[in-house]
Amino acid sequence: MAQLQDLPAWVQFPDTERVEWMNKVIHQLWPYVGEYTKTFMNDFIIPQVKAQMPGMFKNFKFTKMDMGDIPCRVGGIKVYTTNVGRDRIIVDMDVAYAGDADFTVSCCGFQGGMNNIQFSGKLRAILKPLLPYPPMVGGVSGTFLEMPKMDFNLTGMGEMVELPGLIDAIRSVINSQVQ
Repeated sequence: MAQLQDLPAWVQFPDTERVEWMNKVIHQLWPYVGEYTKTFMNDFIIPQVKAQMPGMFKNFKFTKMDMGDIPCRVGGIKVYTTNVGRDRIIVDMDVAYAGDADFTVSCCGFQGGMNNIQFSGKLRAILKPLLPYPPMVGGVSGTFLEMPKMDFNLTGMGEMVELPGLIDAIRSVINSQVQ
């Protein structure tokens, strides 16, 4: 039975489809995801980390942001066709990432980083409102149905010395952005 739980959703559930074509699209989009990640980190993550840090850590910044070459993957997808309003499309996706992303931060003259980032979870995408003209969808929102399983390694000074509260602050910011 334990092995059955490890099978992808498209094997276990007949209404979940395998979407290898989507993984090919994500692979081609991945460099652009990397560029967006830099903007997202600078505009949202850094201010949140600085807000949660004591005064002496306010010079926190990313010195390297690389999403790597290995993209996230969609293991299975389910599109809801019943009991859904006419103005929306609801899609659940099993997503997983175990790539080669590498981030380095600088704080108080020390350098540290994060790599071996892994996560998996079920992502719900809601496409609404549906429009009678191109692009046919007015917006897309996404949320994880449950907190995804996440793990990462700290590198540099973060690996040797965990500053009190630093790892908790990083996890808190990541969790608040993922939910």
